[in-house]
Amino acid sequence: MEEIRVHGGLTVRTAFDFCRSVRERVRAGVRTLCLNLEGVKTTDVVGLAALQQSARYAEGMEVRVSILPSPALHRAALDAELLDDLPIDTGISLEPPVAAESDAFDTPGSFLARTRRLGLRQPTWEELALFERWAREPFLDQMVGSELLYRCRHLGPYHPEFMSLVLNDATSLTLLVQPHDVAAPPVGFARLYNIHLVAQFAFLEIAVADLHALRKGWGIEASRLLIAYAMDVLDLRRVEAKVYAYNVLSINSLRRNGFQQEGVLREARPYDGQRWDILVFSLLAGEMLEQRKREQFPYMGFWGGG
Repeated sequence: MEEIRVHGGLTVRTAFDFCRSVRERVRAGVRTLCLNLEGVKTTDVVGLAALQQSARYAEGMEVRVSILPSPALHRAALDAELLDDLPIDTGISLEPPVAAESDAFDTPGSFLARTRRLGLRQPTWEELALFERWAREPFLDQMVGSELLYRCRHLGPYHPEFMSLVLNDATSLTLLVQPHDVAAPPVGFARLYNIHLVAQFAFLEIAVADLHALRKGWGIEASRLLIAYAMDVLDLRRVEAKVYAYNVLSINSLRRNGFQQEGVLREARPYDGQRWDILVFSLLAGEMLEQRKREQFPYMGFWGGG
């Protein structure tokens, strides 16, 4: 039996190396592979996607796979409703997970995906303070109504629950929208939440902090890039978005990105003395492919490079 051990984190920072190790072992001809993750202290949705896809890849090559999870990884897979889809070794005893150490949140500022104008990256520790500023922007509250910003407003940006939600979450991915202009700060964030790796769908949220930035098209471009990234890395095949009926800019942006309206939550939003509809939009796999062909995005997933 061949074994791959992971210590510390199985996250967006280590997921590509993890998949590369699995592919190398499988190509070397192993017949049984143990993924020993008992040393994993923290994981996120990208790490879970890498684990799911690695197990599927190996089993597709007729390799028997078993996973030894740490309590933290087991809990993350439970929260992501992924346990039924993973070959977990059921003969182990799991203790409650311990809190991750502070260095688990020391995320780098490198881009996960980029276009000529902007990039998407995880926030650094210091940049969590940006979310507190955005959480107190009336414009964003009116136009987006973000649950993430609501939690930040009431918990604070350095509360452990909020930090985990932004930096290491099993069912969401939150990235800063960063123009390539060196002097420009992030203009907002792009987020996928309620990610279902097994059913291959998620919900999209784009928050751009002011009208000037919105009109420059940062939100449209960021959403296209994030969806292409998620299609490759998370294997998503459906993305859903909800928008207030009075938010005409966001409605137009969704339509420009190929989203189709498929429903209405009637009078579900109280605002400015009235009750407004919430419109439900979705983008399916074929529509994602058409969009990314126009943008000519490269493949960004774990299994490129031969």
